[in-house]
Amino acid sequence: MLVKKIIGKEVIGAHGNKIGKISDFDIDVVSARVKYAVISAGFGTKYKIKLDDIVTVGDTVIIRFNEEDLKKSSPKSK
Repeated sequence: MLVKKIIGKEVIGAHGNKIGKISDFDIDVVSARVKYAVISAGFGTKYKIKLDDIVTVGDTVIIRFNEEDLKKSSPKSK
């Protein structure tokens, strides 16, 4: 799937709650691989999730976590 088809999609957490939107991807330039998808959750809050934590991509992106889990464990995005 092309990145441009995922950026801007709404992200839904494990409990069905809206978390934000996919805003970017963090790429490791040495390995040329995507490390994280970046979720913009509003008010400048951003979370990073590994691609393995994405359950499905359709009209929305569903992830394995709820927002509270992301607050505790997500690497912070700059």
